[in-house]
Amino acid sequence: MKPCILIGVTFCAVAVADDSNIDIADKFAWAENVGWTNWRDAGDAAQGVVIGPNVLSGFIWAENIGHVNVGDGAPDDGADPARYDNMDGSDFGVNVDPDGTLHGFAWAENVGWINFDGGALADPAQPARIGCTGRLHGYAWGENIGWINLDDETRFVAMDDSAVPQDCDVNDDGDIDGVDVQLFVDLLISGGGGDWRQTCAGDLDADGGIDLDDVAAFVACLLE
Repeated sequence: MKPCILIGVTFCAVAVADDSNIDIADKFAWAENVGWTNWRDAGDAAQGVVIGPNVLSGFIWAENIGHVNVGDGAPDDGADPARYDNMDGSDFGVNVDPDGTLHGFAWAENVGWINFDGGALADPAQPARIGCTGRLHGYAWGENIGWINLDDETRFVAMDDSAVPQDCDVNDDGDIDGVDVQLFVDLLISGGGGDWRQTCAGDLDADGGIDLDDVAAFVACLLE
């Protein structure tokens, strides 16, 4: 059974994450007032952080503050795709925008809310985000613990290689084939709108979006 973390005195949130997809080596981020946070190893990785197409789920572990819940993986805001609404403690967590920006709130049992929009409010702005290589960047902010640095050059959080979006596999099924064509075309015509994994798989020139400059490279993928 997953641990139940009491939020204030009114409710608890139960994380239902799959095994963590954070890399076994690159799993640490530094919080300025509480030390290292480990994004993989909660519950021997069975309850560690999972970076999904639209939301984060699972737990970060920090020796000095305990578990940090980034969401239960089951947002109930009714949107498509579903996102945590973060209006109150009944449906909180960290969302992933199509461009990889992270926003929303995590809950630490001993130090309260951690704001993943905090880095965007810094001067200069250092928004928390997930890059197409699977590595986290930027900063999150906790009122009681200060900045969490996701951007260190040598100690950082990254996804396991097997979980990183693959070029041209726009539907994320493990194959590059005709099934990817319609989705690529839809995203090309709409100018975006997919999840961050789809955006990364189709943005083959890494300019931040899927556009006509990506078409030739996408066709080349299909012909390989």
